[in-house]
Amino acid sequence: MEVFTNFLSRELEDSIEQSAFNLPWYFSKHTSELDGLSDYHKTPNTLDTPYFVNLLGCHDHGTSADDVRLFVPIIRKLEEKSGRSFLPRIQRIKANFYSRRMDYPEGFYHEPHVDMWDEENKCADEGEIFLYYPNDSDGHTYFFKEPFGAKEYTVANAFYPIKGMGVLFDNSNVHASSPPRVSEHRITLNFVFKK
Repeated sequence: MEVFTNFLSRELEDSIEQSAFNLPWYFSKHTSELDGLSDYHKTPNTLDTPYFVNLLGCHDHGTSADDVRLFVPIIRKLEEKSGRSFLPRIQRIKANFYSRRMDYPEGFYHEPHVDMWDEENKCADEGEIFLYYPNDSDGHTYFFKEPFGAKEYTVANAFYPIKGMGVLFDNSNVHASSPPRVSEHRITLNFVFKK
């Protein structure tokens, strides 16, 4: 897992934040669709909430390829800072918008998951995830020690959303979002890269 801070210029951070807020948003009742997976178990300390989503470049719950171009500079900077190739490996870009939930219990989180799961082979797809925070907010992203399918999870890391910060991790890392309790909204950009 690698954490990137201050890897974009302030001007680019501001432009990405504005672009993210201006996306069309589509309502979703659940943050993860896990109920149909055979390895899924409801675990303690989880409480799902509705949120808004945009699957960039997709016709269902998404927008045109033009919106994808707004966020390509993030990938280019990630390539520059890491010395690795990412753009040719892009599989999906997803934007998430969480509204404030003042009643959300402290220490709880949405369903722990991996972003791309191979149900047939019962394993996480090979790949990497880059999670980018376009705005300052509260509502941690939690990372867990156990593999997907555990009956309980232990928090290994928790990151507070800081504008301009990104976290690069293997797709097999189980993680979960949580809604803001203080900030009005929390936005994340989720980049999925094939191996």
